[in-house]
This record gives sequence, structure tokens and C-alpha cells, in this order.
Amino acid sequence: MSPTHLIPLFLFLLISPPFSYALSYLPNDPYFNYEGRWDKTSSSTTYRTDWPCARVTFGVSGEGDLNVKWRGIRVRLNATVWDGEGNILGTEIVKAKSVGRDLKDEVLSISVPEGATTVTIRRLTEGANFGAGIGEKLLTSSMWEFEGLSVGGSLSLSRPRVRRHYIEFIGASDTAGYCVDGDPSITGARLYLDGWEYDNCDAGYPGILGYELDSDVGVAAEGGLGITRNAPGEGRTTMRGYWNNQTLLTDPIPAWGGPEEGSRTPDVVVVSLGGNDYNHHRGHVPDDGDFVAAYGEFMMEIFKSYAGSPVQILSVCGQGSPAEAAYDPDNNRCSPCPHVEEAVSAFKDSVGGDYGDRVSYLFVPCDGSVVTGDGDIGCGGHKNRLGQGKVAEFVLPVVKGILEGM
Repeated sequence: MSPTHLIPLFLFLLISPPFSYALSYLPNDPYFNYEGRWDKTSSSTTYRTDWPCARVTFGVSGEGDLNVKWRGIRVRLNATVWDGEGNILGTEIVKAKSVGRDLKDEVLSISVPEGATTVTIRRLTEGANFGAGIGEKLLTSSMWEFEGLSVGGSLSLSRPRVRRHYIEFIGASDTAGYCVDGDPSITGARLYLDGWEYDNCDAGYPGILGYELDSDVGVAAEGGLGITRNAPGEGRTTMRGYWNNQTLLTDPIPAWGGPEEGSRTPDVVVVSLGGNDYNHHRGHVPDDGDFVAAYGEFMMEIFKSYAGSPVQILSVCGQGSPAEAAYDPDNNRCSPCPHVEEAVSAFKDSVGGDYGDRVSYLFVPCDGSVVTGDGDIGCGGHKNRLGQGKVAEFVLPVVKGILEGM
């Protein structure tokens, strides 16, 4: 279960004045484990990310206060303290300011009790709060910068326990956790301007599967993005382009040239794309041959990026409900699924052998058997925690089976 479901016990997060004391641990300290894509090269004293579900984890022993120095704008973080049995001793969400273009200095203060072994800090928010097109250019993006921390009392840091697996998720708004903490009453300007406050990747199906399967999780996802084209207003660069070329979503520098040397590569890559190619375009759908070819090329690009590893690709499509047409008649999450399934089948037939054997397809029905549209929808026609939990429950045995078969 995601820690954002639980009531805080011993954890206290404060918006504090700027740091006035020395940092005990800098971002490049080996005690920190980073999940997702981070820019670690632009500054020796700051690591930054704008991808949902990006997380830093570190081990702790003793008791006392730790103070995390960070900067951000229009971003929510979930900080959680764990004991050695995986029980949550405290959890809370903190957010940065929502006005202007400049990042604000923040201090997150955490009281760590005796018996705690691990602290995690996870980003909940999408990178382009106002969309990846003109909105991102005019109104700026959401960034989280981690600058290190100081400790007090008998508290000290250590390397965290290594999780059993690593799963990467590539997708759009559902994968990013868009509107998970919202409700259908949030519409119009409130949704557009303040929608970032309802993103919650941790309570979305990527976060849930990570907890259920003891996995590190990397998420490359942003609302409106596709394989061959995006939803209107989301710019020209597709998720395929971002994933192949950029470390960050909203900054082309530094470029992404593959995983860091010696870093962990994913066991499974879950791809959930195609909805924005076929929906939101008033019936003007992609050429089927072009879509099938582009999807297959993207799968091969994933394999080549993780060359030398036995990574598996699970292509997921669907996740809709019978009620979604009432919210947006031009949005049927299952409409691209025959084309996605065809793309996976064509890839397996064309490449055969090892690559073909490492690709599979999963259809998540939109007929109400998974997501009903009754009580499981957040804002913007997207799934809330209950709806995301239903999708996670459906996908879990498939991903688990892949992991157990490796």
C-alpha cells in the first residue's frame, strides 16, 4: 500500500527559513539511492528532476532530526520513515510554492524515531504542470532540486537496503498519476492552474506496483504525450523523443545517452502509450502502418538502450471506464488497443528470437470490469486512488509472473 494512504505518526514536515548550518551529506554521497532520471551533472551540489515518482532513499540509524535542503516550484513531495519490517512510522506530503517562475528554497524537517531504518522522499508531480507544449514555455515547469541534508541527535546515515527489482514505466497522464488526489468537481481554471496539487504518482499504479513487488521504480510519463503525436497543445516532441534524448522532461540539457555506467537497469519496462495518438484529434487517427512501425521502433530503442541486460517489455493498453465518454466523447482509452496489440504482434513476428520472446501485451478492459467510473474517478476524467488501485491489482500478477520467470 502506498504510504500516502496512511496517517502521519512521528514525521513532521515544516516550511522553514533558508539553511543556516552546514550540510552533513551532499547529493553525491553514496548513502543516497536515486530512482528515475536525475540530472547529476549540471551542478556538483544539486541533483534535480522533473519526472513523477522520482525518489531518493537512504538508510538511517539512531534517532534525531534531519533537515533536508531542497528547492522547487509547483511540486509535491512525499517523505516517509520506515522500520526494518517495512512498516511506516510516519509519512507526510509537503509542497513548494505555486506562484511565479523561480524555484523557492525549502527545508524539510523530519523527526526520525528509534527503530527507523529507511527514509524515502518521492516526487508526486508531473514535470510540465501546464502541459508540455506552449503552457510549459509560457508558465515554466515544475522542478525538484535536492541539495543534501543535515542530521542531529544520534542519527546517522547508511546505504539503504537494495530492493529486489527495478521496474520502469513509460506512459502519459494515467502513468504519471495525474489527478489521483482530485475529484470530479475540480474543473475549468481551477483544474488547469492548480491541477498539479492533485497529481500523485506514488498512489498511482506505478507506485503501488513498486511497493507490492519490492521494486525500485522509474517513471517517464507526462500527460498528453504519445508515440507518433501528442494531444493538441502538447508540443511536437513525443514521449519517444523525450525518453530517447533527454534526462529531464522540461530541459534538453543534459542529453540522455543511456543509463549511468554501473547503474541498475530495469527488469521490466511497462509501456502504456497510444491513447494520445488516437484520442483528442476529432477522429483524425494515425496511419495504422506508421503507428505500428513507430511503436516497434520504440521497443527496439528500449532494448538497445539496455543492451546486455535481459530486460522485458510489457505493453499495456486500456484502463478506461464506461463513464469516460460522458466526460470527453473524444477520449476512449481502449480505442488504440487493437493498434497497440497489432504493433506488439508485428514486432514479435519481424524480429523473432530473443527480442520477440521478451515482449508481451496486456489489455486492461474499459467495460467496467476493472474501472467502473463510479467512485473511482478523480479530476479531469482520470482515475483516483481507488481506480489506480484497481488497475494495479489487474496488472500485478502479470508483472509478478514476468519477474518470477526471469
